[in-house]
Amino acid sequence: MESIYWVFTHRCNQYCSHCYNHSRPGAPTITFAEADAVLANLPEPHRLILSGGEPLVERELLLHILRGAQAKYGDKTRLAIQTNGDLLEAATLDELLEAGVQHISIASQDGYHARRDGQRQRLGELLVSRGLREVDVGDPAAAKLRDRTFSFWGATPGLWLGGLWPRGRALRNGIWKRDPDHNFCALWSGALGFLDSGSPRQEVAVQLTQVYPCCPGTVEPLGDVSKEPLLQILDRSRGDPMWEALNKGEPWAMGDDAGIDAAFARKRIQELGSVCLWCDEYFTKYRPQRNGRGNDATQPWAAGERTRTAQVAPLVLTGELADDA
Repeated sequence: MESIYWVFTHRCNQYCSHCYNHSRPGAPTITFAEADAVLANLPEPHRLILSGGEPLVERELLLHILRGAQAKYGDKTRLAIQTNGDLLEAATLDELLEAGVQHISIASQDGYHARRDGQRQRLGELLVSRGLREVDVGDPAAAKLRDRTFSFWGATPGLWLGGLWPRGRALRNGIWKRDPDHNFCALWSGALGFLDSGSPRQEVAVQLTQVYPCCPGTVEPLGDVSKEPLLQILDRSRGDPMWEALNKGEPWAMGDDAGIDAAFARKRIQELGSVCLWCDEYFTKYRPQRNGRGNDATQPWAAGERTRTAQVAPLVLTGELADDA
């Protein structure tokens, strides 16, 4: 498998208005036993990306997973983490590198994250001092490197695949990008090729222990990887016309077997403003959930959350982040 993107915790030290999986202090996370069960059920990927939430909020769990992955895969799998960088200090970095981390992605260079004056320079100098080399985010050659690397990126106009996903707080706060002609499903980290074993475009997303075909996540998961092997989950999903349509990057075709033609689906995509929202509508209106609980990022507001978000003071941005607000 080319890539596994594992969000093992939703806990975070920040509470950002755009967060697609509703990360926050005290959010759901997994246990050490669940982490071991997931790792045991994962195949050998070329790349394993650990993310959150903020992974360093669960530092001991992160190190536990990394050490387990290092023991299981050796140097066959490139281990990477995504972090906002707030909790990344020299001693922690040394622990991460000793546990096998080969790439660190600082995912907070935008106007939605709390301002940290001088943080980019501090982190850049720290990472270079440990022998890591900076690469451009999204550079396909960087994923194949065997040396240690790092990158900076964020939810900027030129990144995040054409606009904020209609998920989590971006959807609930009305700051997602309405673009019905943007087919995220057919791009990297979308569902395209998630069932195609051996393909260089194959990536599967795991939210806590639930498996999804894309990073934004579908309403219904494919299965629970803490309870059965990931490859078995994918094998079971092959042949299902809905999952196969998503695998082809054609969300308008996901209802063909239910008598919902592509013309109707395309009309709804235009009306809803996003292929992701059509996917949500299909699951909730035309196909009952069958596997596990639903995706939290597609669910209604939790009690008190709308009020809490509305009370968050707007960020005052300066310098390099101001242009991305």
